[in-house]
Amino acid sequence: MIFQQFRHEAGSCLSYLFGCTRTGVCAVVDSQLKVEPYLKLAEKQKMKITHIFETHSQADHLSGARKLSEISGAPVYFHESVRAGMPVVKVKDGQQVRLGNVVIKVLHTPGHTPDSLCFLVSDTTRSDDPWLVLTGDTLFVGDTGRPDLEGDAGQLYDSIWGKLLTLDDIVEVYPTHYSGSVCGRSMSPKPISTIGFEKRFNPSLQVSSKQEFIEFVTANLPLQPPRFKKVREFNLGFLKEPPIEKTYDVQDLQITVEELKQRIDSGKAPFLLDVRESFEREYADIGGRLIPLGQIPKRLTELDPKQEIVVYCHHGNRSQRVVEFLYENGFTNVKNLTGGIEEWTNKIDPTVPRY
Repeated sequence: MIFQQFRHEAGSCLSYLFGCTRTGVCAVVDSQLKVEPYLKLAEKQKMKITHIFETHSQADHLSGARKLSEISGAPVYFHESVRAGMPVVKVKDGQQVRLGNVVIKVLHTPGHTPDSLCFLVSDTTRSDDPWLVLTGDTLFVGDTGRPDLEGDAGQLYDSIWGKLLTLDDIVEVYPTHYSGSVCGRSMSPKPISTIGFEKRFNPSLQVSSKQEFIEFVTANLPLQPPRFKKVREFNLGFLKEPPIEKTYDVQDLQITVEELKQRIDSGKAPFLLDVRESFEREYADIGGRLIPLGQIPKRLTELDPKQEIVVYCHHGNRSQRVVEFLYENGFTNVKNLTGGIEEWTNKIDPTVPRY
């Protein structure tokens, strides 16, 4: 069996190619729009791409499934509940797909989206028992998928506890995203784990009830970029051409603590927007309007699109997401405070309390 994980910095995405070297057939899971890496690897291994699987109707990035299908002739597989505008093969829970010595068992795991799937993979030359599970956006390393993209938190709980956590602890976990993706909240930068490790250390799984899980995974969700709807429509075949996304250099949307200090001292201070939680402000504060990240969409009217805005948080990660969200909503004069409060404390004002 061949198994290759592809890491894509844009969108913090992961995709996969795996298959049977004896029979020379392979599958691609959650293809990116640039399909050349999959074609090159298949050619190098003298294999043919015969199956293209999508773990769900993606909304955060442009899928290459349709393009790869046109080039390779392989069909695209979705869960049977999907409504697609292109030819797809629909699979159902418990169905098995064989690639030579490799067996794929389909697990329907709704929650992140209604059509979410996980793929349980066995290399029968070694054992009939599953070796790994491709978890899509259902289970991440250190996190679970967000349930607010046409999904349901209760279903997500049932999928994880009813199907994934019943697997052997040694089964390897391969998700579709790592840290930095907007499809979760606090996933790890590590792109691989095991069921057993996630049972013990994934914060989302350390709950005592379904209700506690629902409350945990629906709190402080990342912002949904406006492009999500159009991206999903393209990925499902309803749009022939990929949506044109606003392009900008992330570096152009940054301001250093030194630059901000200079602006403040010169009497030309921008509007400061603090996107931390209220309790964080009790420990460290450089002023400005407090609107926690999760409240930004509902309170967008409190901000002036024509005003220069500098967004900050603790380290600069949450504020970067807000800056991109604001920019895509017409706030073109917005910047992220690089390094956040932590950087301000280290370089500008050590009297600001640490936490």
